[in-house]
Amino acid sequence: MKIGHGRACLSPSKDEFYLIGYKTPYRNAPAEGIHDDIYCNGLLIDVKGKKLFLASFDFLELEDEMVNEAKARLEKKFAIDRDLLLLSATHNHSSIMSYHKHWHSGVFDPAYYEFVMEQLVSVYQECLDSLEEVTGAYGSEIITDYYGNRNHPGELADNEVTVIEFKNPKGEVIGAIVNMAVHSTVLSAKNNTLTGELAGNICRKLEQYWQIYPLILIGAAADSSNRHQRQGDDFSELERVSTALAREIAKIKRVEPLVLDQLTWQSLSHSIYNDMEITHKEAQRFLDSDSPLKNPGLIKKCEGILQRDHFYQQIEFGVYHLGKLQIYSFPGELGSAFGIEMKKASREQKALGIVAGYTNGFHYYFLPEKEYGLSFETIGNPVPQGEPEKIVGKLIQSAQLLGDKGTEGHADE
Repeated sequence: MKIGHGRACLSPSKDEFYLIGYKTPYRNAPAEGIHDDIYCNGLLIDVKGKKLFLASFDFLELEDEMVNEAKARLEKKFAIDRDLLLLSATHNHSSIMSYHKHWHSGVFDPAYYEFVMEQLVSVYQECLDSLEEVTGAYGSEIITDYYGNRNHPGELADNEVTVIEFKNPKGEVIGAIVNMAVHSTVLSAKNNTLTGELAGNICRKLEQYWQIYPLILIGAAADSSNRHQRQGDDFSELERVSTALAREIAKIKRVEPLVLDQLTWQSLSHSIYNDMEITHKEAQRFLDSDSPLKNPGLIKKCEGILQRDHFYQQIEFGVYHLGKLQIYSFPGELGSAFGIEMKKASREQKALGIVAGYTNGFHYYFLPEKEYGLSFETIGNPVPQGEPEKIVGKLIQSAQLLGDKGTEGHADE
């Protein structure tokens, strides 16, 4: 197997730009500047000539339209199968707005959008140019104290962090993946300075340990953050937490061999239709209640839900089987319990499972049925109860089928 890596800065050259993320009045004014740069990191995995490309942007989210255009450009220029392109966001709430065509208060900048596309192409080219034979190894550890379940104080979310490293014949680490499930949100909604936030700063600090910038893949993090572990919400706290987490991640021993000797994948889809009758009743019940969860943002969300006469989404996702490695790709925010469930299913097949959330699009929150009505993510959620379980069931079934099949190729749903 071969690995290539690439990295490109995504910070804007214009002095005036706006931040994306929190829907607060602070973000209606131009950003106050750049605290630290944002990046796109890429990793190209070549298994017997078949290539899988993973890219991670220090963005809030990637719209489906943007993903499809990016895939079309990469497919045309490099003749790579568009199904083998996994484009992810770190879900950075202190990132730039300019690339986003439909943000509610946004000022879309076509020049910046084109710049991002060009940088992505350059990252792929750098990956292609740096391809070399490697051996792989991995390790996983539960890291506590710095983040957990934000809806259930004192409980863990999916706190397992997995590190995969790739070494060339000289023994040099030339690429790595860090898979962790936590919102990249240390700073408060009052911040109006561009930054890579938690994921971007962990990446930068790990380079000091490993001499390479790892690809940070955020997993099933819908209900995972450091909300209850914060000692502040400013840049000094970001420095403290990112430094501590980078130190703990660097300690994870990568001693389990990881051989990627095949590449099979399955493209999946799921249709959701909600006539909103039950959701309207739940939203109105919340608005009429004296719930301690009431805040202006959640009230506005539920009022908006009452104006919708239906909800429909067609969601595309997939599973990638690379011998001992299985990657679950999903375009939205999965609850941490689902991440734990999927990784357990992979272990039962004697495979390493990692979850790539916020990948190839963005489609709302998907939490377990028992969590509905308990938090911002589920109150007024147009995704009906039970639909997330159906999606996760498809992902696990696909992983099992691919693991059993054990041959190269592509299997449609």
